[in-house]
Amino acid sequence: MAQEEYPVTDIELTGNTTVITGNLEAGKTMPLRWAESSQVACFPGTRFIEFQGNHVLYRMVMPPYSELKVTVTPKDKKNRTNIYALRLGVNNYDLPPNIVRAISCEAGYPIYAGNPNLRAPAKPQSVEYISVNKPYNIVIGVAGAKDVLSGEYELKIELKSR
Repeated sequence: MAQEEYPVTDIELTGNTTVITGNLEAGKTMPLRWAESSQVACFPGTRFIEFQGNHVLYRMVMPPYSELKVTVTPKDKKNRTNIYALRLGVNNYDLPPNIVRAISCEAGYPIYAGNPNLRAPAKPQSVEYISVNKPYNIVIGVAGAKDVLSGEYELKIELKSR
């Protein structure tokens, strides 16, 4: 059985800050079990509801000796939009949901106890990484919460030398 393909957009950074406008309707939903695997550890199954909408994937190279901050801001506060970023070896081009391991993964989504209020206004979500002496492939996922299949967003990528 062939694995389903999920498109990815390669990002060429232009200076210290790059801003991309996107729409969740360009993505699609995906199985989420990869994210809670101990070999990936991106977000727990108890927070899958935050990532059950469409996913749009991006890929970039993080240079050595740098700091990276990636922020997603939904244009419409009704569209709860979250983010995750996988740090991979420079020769690893695996993508979710077909990824089996990552060096690390960070996710940005609302923090809450109990059940989420999916009607609360959406806020910007960010993830950050620091590299020491190696470059890394970074796969960025912008994902809607449950039932969020469309909606414009701004993806801001800030890169600084250390």
